[in-house]
Amino acid sequence: MSTTTPPAGALIIHGFTSTTASMQPVADAVAAAGYDTELPLLPGHGTRWEDLAETRAGQILEAVCQAYERLAERCDTIVTVGLSMGGGLALWAAAQKGAAGVVVINPGLRLGPGQGLLAGVLHRFKPTIPAIAGEIATPGVIEEAYSVTPVKAVVQLNRLFRQCRTALPQLAQSKTPVLLIRSPIDKVVGSSSAALLKRAVPQTREVILRRSRHVATLDYDAELLNRRTTQFIAEVTRGLFHKPT
Repeated sequence: MSTTTPPAGALIIHGFTSTTASMQPVADAVAAAGYDTELPLLPGHGTRWEDLAETRAGQILEAVCQAYERLAERCDTIVTVGLSMGGGLALWAAAQKGAAGVVVINPGLRLGPGQGLLAGVLHRFKPTIPAIAGEIATPGVIEEAYSVTPVKAVVQLNRLFRQCRTALPQLAQSKTPVLLIRSPIDKVVGSSSAALLKRAVPQTREVILRRSRHVATLDYDAELLNRRTTQFIAEVTRGLFHKPT
């Protein structure tokens, strides 16, 4: 009888206005631990901010689905992993596709009060606002991202977050394991999204990164973040979490 462990992998998703470079260290750590990875560049990202301005929420959701399906062709067990907007997408993909677990890093699930409505009006008069990227405590580390934030894309981000929030009851009901890795000081998404996740999905476990800011994957605690992520994937893969079928 074969004792070979069925192949496992991680779908790794970057954040809003960013690129795969922000999640490459996580992908490298997961691969070094022996797992397959899929790290898609989301539509509208990694080119020009004007491209993101014209990208619809549905296009991003479809790209995440396609990336999950590519990984599913190679792996029997999948954990979704995401930073910021990518965290919300990781939760959504896990609920849609029945992933074995989810790791979210400073996840985004909602805009600040009134920001969605404001963006819906503002984009007609002001195409961009200052960049949200690059909140990193470590000196000299730069996030590869757009130098401005397209306001039309914020409108789509609000719609995307709304869709991502629909995943929470499904994850709670299925008892899908969730690991929340977060920084106490985060000026990009704040604490409301993490609080919502913990309230809506009670099985969520939490790791606090004391020295890092929003882009924790590139910050002081990156080694701890990578270690806890790979440990979580190992636990899920070995069936150490009970997930009803």
